[in-house]
This record gives sequence, C-alpha cells and structure tokens, in this order.
Amino acid sequence: MECRFSSVRAGGLAVPRNRWGSLLAALATLPLAGTACVSSDDIDGLHQQLNDIEKQIQALERKSSSKEEVAKLNASVSQQTQQLLKSNADTGVKLSELTTQMEQLEAKLEDTNRRLSQLSQQIAETQGELSRMRGGVPQPVPPGRPGPLTPPDGGGADATVGAPRGPSPKELYDSAYADYTKGRYALAIQGFQEYLEAFPNTDLSDNAQYWIAESHYAQKKYREAIADFDRLLKDWPQSDKVAAALLKKGYALLELGQKAEAVVQLQYVIHEHPAAEEARLARARLRSIGVEAR
Repeated sequence: MECRFSSVRAGGLAVPRNRWGSLLAALATLPLAGTACVSSDDIDGLHQQLNDIEKQIQALERKSSSKEEVAKLNASVSQQTQQLLKSNADTGVKLSELTTQMEQLEAKLEDTNRRLSQLSQQIAETQGELSRMRGGVPQPVPPGRPGPLTPPDGGGADATVGAPRGPSPKELYDSAYADYTKGRYALAIQGFQEYLEAFPNTDLSDNAQYWIAESHYAQKKYREAIADFDRLLKDWPQSDKVAAALLKKGYALLELGQKAEAVVQLQYVIHEHPAAEEARLARARLRSIGVEAR
C-alpha cells in the first residue's frame, strides 16, 4: 500500500449549484489528516459518503418544496371554502325572500278567491230574488230551514216586492253542509239539491253536487253515489273536486265488487293527478287489494 502526504479531493463529484453547494464543497475538499496513509478504498468510501449526503440534501429539498405546495393548496382550498360558504349564505337569503314572497302571493290569492266566492254568491242571490219577484212563486223550503214569510196582507205577486227575503245561497249551502256533517244525509241531499236548483252556476255548485254523492256513499248507496260523481265529472270538469270524485268512484266500485273497473279507476287517479293526496290514497287502496300501482 502506497502512503503519501497530500490533500485528497472528491474528484469528479458533481456538487449541486444551490444553497447546499458550499457544504458539499467543504466536505469534498477536507484534507486527510497529516501523515495518514490513504488507500483507494478510503477514497471510494469518502465518495460514497458524499453521494449519500447529496441524496439526503436533495430529498430534504423535495420535502421542502412539497410543503410549500401543500401550503398553497391549503390556502386555495380555504379561499374556495369561504367563497362557497358565502354563496350558500346568499342562496339561503334569496330562498328565504322567495318563500316570503310566495306566502304573500298565496295570501293574496286566497283573499281573491274569497272575494270571488262572495261576489258569486251575491250574484246568485240577486238572480234568485229577481226570479222570485217576477214569478211571485215562493220557493219550497224544507222544515226547519229559513224561508220567505207570507206577506201579512195576503198580497199576490206585487206584494212579493216588499216581502222578507228567502234564504241566501250561503245560508242554503251552509244549512245543507251542516246536515251532512251531523250525519243527516237525507236532509243534506235535499238541501244541496235545492241549492243546485236555485243556484246552478255559483262557485259552490260543484261542491254541492260532490256532497250529494258523498251523502249517498255514506248511506252505502254506491250506485247512486257513482251516478252523482259522474255528473260532477261531466258538468264541472274543472272543479277542484274532480280528483276526490274519481277516487271515491273507485272506492264505490270496489264496494260493489267490480274490482277490475275499480282498479282502472284508481290507476286513472294516479295517472291524472300524481301530485294530489288522492293519488297517495289510490296507491294505498290498490296495495290493500294486492295490486301494484303503475
């Protein structure tokens, strides 16, 4: 083994041009101690150590770069989150405003409907009064119902001008509906029929027809009920009672044992009025008889 006094450099080592370059250069130029005997194995070992140090430094730099990227990513995510939260808050405010506006519109619509109903009743009442004034024939009034009084002087047609008024449309309808709610179905049918004869074209005429059908249904007179529901569907096709009439007609068909017709009827309710409560009831009734709603 040859010994010499010299300084040993890490020949051929590629020193990186970065902040760690000075450190590698210092390590690469360290002189071997004084009179030590240096072998080629020692030089190779030094080369290996310096290469290991360089790899470690590069790994640290990569980690540092990754941390910076992660920090930037976190900042970006935080900013986007804040924007999303602000957007959600704005959307919530707008939704609340829309809900308030819808409630106000619904209240106005309800008030308008109420006013229209009152106007329709007043028109029907005026028409009925004019009819009585022209004909001089008193309207038949069932026992216990308000009605026109006989003039005290026993006058004829001319005397009817000053005679007390008969029942208004509202009074006649409310009286019949009260009979229905109390289970006096025969009286209810009579009252609603009188209403339809006197006031066939008011906003409550379709309701009167519907409650006649319901009264027959409650008496288990299913064929009469079906005929009444059919009249409602024919004469008032735009009524808000159409879905209910279709549903109860299906029920009546089931009660009569006409299952096939009833299934068709209930399926029709679901198809024509899918969002109505009657559609849910139709599905439930079909399930109860083992039929799947389509």
